Amino acid sequence: MKNCKKLLLLVLALCLALAAVGCAPAEEAAPEVNVPVQDIADELLAMEDQFASMMDFGEEVVSEMCGLDYSLLEEASLNDAMMNVHARVLYIAKVKDIADVDTVKEAFQKRLDLLQQTFETYLPDQYELAKAGQIVSNGKYVMLVVSTDSQAVVDRFNEILDEAAAAA
Repeated sequence: MKNCKKLLLLVLALCLALAAVGCAPAEEAAPEVNVPVQDIADELLAMEDQFASMMDFGEEVVSEMCGLDYSLLEEASLNDAMMNVHARVLYIAKVKDIADVDTVKEAFQKRLDLLQQTFETYLPDQYELAKAGQIVSNGKYVMLVVSTDSQAVVDRFNEILDEAAAAA
């Protein structure tokens, strides 16, 4: 009889535990952040006067420089200095599939490595800028920035996307 009571108590405890788990709120998927890449780029490009001498080089040129597979991207803004005397770069891409973020980061790293190699023996001040370049991601968005204050650009990039996520 004692064993039956213990078994009954164990079954009841198990039922209560399962009921409590079943009542727990399910985790909600994070809302999809959808900020147009060009809007982000326009705001970040306005942060520095030196960014004014940049242009969007587009798919073909950037693909040659870093092997970026454009089919992975939903949209992109790929801005480089117009002349090879400045190391400034602002690449922003939104991937179609979040699983491809690391692949895009690797392509952007190739571009950053190329910049560093270019300026290493050419223009020391631009080499220092290139060495301080940063590659970051936030959700489906990936950015490469080389500027006089790369950290401020990274901070604003994250603020824009975090604000959009909070509003969603």
